[in-house]
Amino acid sequence: MSKIFIKKDRERMWQSGHPWMYSGAVEKIEGNPEAGSVIEVYNWKKEFIGYGHYNKNSKIMVRMLEKDINKKIDLNWYSEKVKEAYTLREMININSNGYRLIHSESDSLPGVIVDRFGDYLVVQASTLGMEKDKEFLIEALKKEIPNLKGIYEKSEGDGRKLEGLPEVSGVLFGEVPNEIEIFEGEAKFTIDLKGQKTGFYSDQRDNRILMGSLSKDKDFLDVCSYTGGFSLHAMVNGANSSTLIDVSEDVLNVARKNLIKYENVEFIKGNIFNVLRDLVKEGRQWDVVNLDPPKLAPNRRDLDKALKAYKDIILNGIKLTKKGGLLSIYSCSGAVTSADLRMALAYAVKDAGVKAVIVNQLHQSPCHPISVAVPETEYLKGFLIRII
Repeated sequence: MSKIFIKKDRERMWQSGHPWMYSGAVEKIEGNPEAGSVIEVYNWKKEFIGYGHYNKNSKIMVRMLEKDINKKIDLNWYSEKVKEAYTLREMININSNGYRLIHSESDSLPGVIVDRFGDYLVVQASTLGMEKDKEFLIEALKKEIPNLKGIYEKSEGDGRKLEGLPEVSGVLFGEVPNEIEIFEGEAKFTIDLKGQKTGFYSDQRDNRILMGSLSKDKDFLDVCSYTGGFSLHAMVNGANSSTLIDVSEDVLNVARKNLIKYENVEFIKGNIFNVLRDLVKEGRQWDVVNLDPPKLAPNRRDLDKALKAYKDIILNGIKLTKKGGLLSIYSCSGAVTSADLRMALAYAVKDAGVKAVIVNQLHQSPCHPISVAVPETEYLKGFLIRII
């Protein structure tokens, strides 16, 4: 097996639990390792510090996997990691059969996301190493997850491009229907397993349940509604009405199916920046406004532009919220910190000429655990505020 030697003190992040080794940390390479293969990693004293996936074409040259020299990165190793991830989800009160089963670095499987929807799994592999080891991963999932009927792969996104990988999708095991029904608390959803991302955003589950519980007898505005998760929880909890806004007609069609039995539901297709401004001009207002924009800052270079966009969205959201009403704002951009979002919120409140208090800070659901050593695993943040 090929070896990589790390420069002095560059192993400290890994010793603390962070698995990324950047190319600048590498002193030398012995052998001719194949991209995506498992290699041995040593510190500057030539002491073994672990095994990792190697990719010379990535800024993250090594993604560390294991510290124990006596272990092999094989089917048994993957089965152990999958079992640990499944055990954690069984321990916490998820209140749904749709959840994140494996959350990459948080579950010691960097470059892997697996979402569970009933008896089906949707897998994303974003690194070359995990692409090479995909057979181990799939066999481990089949072995450790009970009552499994099918596995669908949807490996897409910027991560694969950075690793030099094409986007791929398709059935990896069993038979996978286009749509299934899952439950989340008292709500039931139709999920398109082959749709956007892995089919459903389970990171917002707790926030959907919270916002629904606050919506009884209220008029609810759902901005960037996707397939209607927040609106369905609002209507299940007795909201008077719900208005959904999204740029995609396809996801609005799924939302229509999810909300088909409810009256007083309005669907608006369009760019949210334009639609919100138009609604403000029309003088419309709601009791509860939920703002869940897509990722606006893929990296720190986009931060300033993104914060201006967040401020614009929040400002118009405030204008659409009745006095005494509630507004929630989220950011799923890893480059945007909670402090960044709070600053955008503060500027928007000031420009709107209102007073507001933060009622609750919002986070990703616990099926998306946050690694203490890997701050990048905490990406979803938000605020629930009351307009005074």
